Amino acid sequence: MKNMNEYKYISIVINKFDLPLEIKLATPDSDLIDQKKIDEAIKQISEKVTEYEQIFSLENNNSLLARFQNGDESGLMTSPEFREVYEQTITAEQMTHHYFSSYFNSQYDPIGLLNGWIIDKIFNKYLLSMLSNNGIDGVSLRSGEDVRLASRPNIDFRWRVAVKDPQNLDILLATYFLQNGAISTSNKRRGLRNEKSNIEQVTIVSSNALDANIWSSAGISAGTNKFPEFVSKYHLTGMIVDSSSGMMNFRDGYSDKIAVQR
Repeated sequence: MKNMNEYKYISIVINKFDLPLEIKLATPDSDLIDQKKIDEAIKQISEKVTEYEQIFSLENNNSLLARFQNGDESGLMTSPEFREVYEQTITAEQMTHHYFSSYFNSQYDPIGLLNGWIIDKIFNKYLLSMLSNNGIDGVSLRSGEDVRLASRPNIDFRWRVAVKDPQNLDILLATYFLQNGAISTSNKRRGLRNEKSNIEQVTIVSSNALDANIWSSAGISAGTNKFPEFVSKYHLTGMIVDSSSGMMNFRDGYSDKIAVQR
């Protein structure tokens, strides 16, 4: 595997809702990159983000989401994207026994799930194809604590993703090295159900950002005692940070059950 220090990382930021989208390209030689192709892809991504804002922005009173909150459900019939996100929220709530929820203050607000959904949509449509361009060995798309990653086939390049202590961001708790996949870290309780727990943070590694986002959110709400049931049933991979028990790592549904005190 090439030393990661041998790579240059090109970063492009696109403003989205309240969190920016950050695109990163890993290149061993930036002179090999066809900049026109990259510029065209970024233009298309920006246009797609603008479309999503028109559907889901709560700052725009005329968006389908804002109108839905005011009782106008026409978006479910007129917008495939709105309907898909709505159906995903229902599935996520049922799958997690409502430890994940898109209802806040009695209103439908899928902003949490939407983050992972948008990352996957843009990543699959625009970023994966960049790996066929000369000079690009890896692509990454991040928004907040959700990130999706991929590497060029047959090249042993891995992305480095750090997980930090929620109480002290100067402390590194774990580092994941991934060729392909997604990671989501959550430390905010947003579910309809919140168990009494000392859980502080949940990190989930998955094949896509949507699932990682859903399970990290559900984990923080389900708590240290309940969440391991989901870990086992759905073969989850990641880590839990608990203020009293320390850290618990799990992989493909199996937990090491070793508490590491911080």
